[in-house]
Amino acid sequence: MRNIFILGKVELLEAIRNIKFVWLAIFFTILGVTQPLIDKYMDVIIKSLGGIDGIMMDPNAPKPLANEVLLATFSGQFNQIGLIVLVISFMGMIATEKNSGVQGFIFTRPVSNLEYIVSKLFGNWFISMVCISVGSIVSYCYTIYLFDYYPFINFLLFLLFYSLWILFVISIAVLLSTFISSSIFIGITTIILAMIFMLLGGINETLALFLPSGALTLAESQLQDTHSNYLLMIAPIIYIVISLYAAKVIIKKI
Repeated sequence: MRNIFILGKVELLEAIRNIKFVWLAIFFTILGVTQPLIDKYMDVIIKSLGGIDGIMMDPNAPKPLANEVLLATFSGQFNQIGLIVLVISFMGMIATEKNSGVQGFIFTRPVSNLEYIVSKLFGNWFISMVCISVGSIVSYCYTIYLFDYYPFINFLLFLLFYSLWILFVISIAVLLSTFISSSIFIGITTIILAMIFMLLGGINETLALFLPSGALTLAESQLQDTHSNYLLMIAPIIYIVISLYAAKVIIKKI
């Protein structure tokens, strides 16, 4: 446990030196305010551009609810553009150290394969969630300011389950990093697999029970005010454990 803490601390210090906390938090903050602005001022934006032929704005259209705007923010902004940038930010977490020889130096110390892998997983997860949380809270505040109130506790529950999805995505990158040397290839493969799981999980909730994207389905149910099936947490946890075990076995053989 002590080694995990020390190696995780190294990850955090490296992120601070590379100002990752700053630029990633700013990026998610920009994403977080984009959707509320678009939903609130779409007609003004279109008029300022001179209007677009064929587009009719219904003056009697109901104003979007705060939870609808938040759901659009996360499903449309964070889970697309945000996910891609997030994966790019940590795709070289193991491959870079392996290629530079740093990993070999670490293993000359009394550090186990599992401790090294777990430190990478939770170190990058903590960094990611701090930055996502900053952008999310700004988005929440801006949304309720422009639209209407939405319970903060529901929003926190969303973030909690969403963090499980992010933990799974990072676990994919960790696993791929143990046998792939190219950071770019790791990033592309991670993004593709995450998108596939999201598409499959969106088919129906029964299928989502067996997919890691069930965590995402559970998170979104908090914003949709629908029934929450907490069994959806089981599959992502199992996938994460399997990824860690597979990474441990692979890195030991290599």
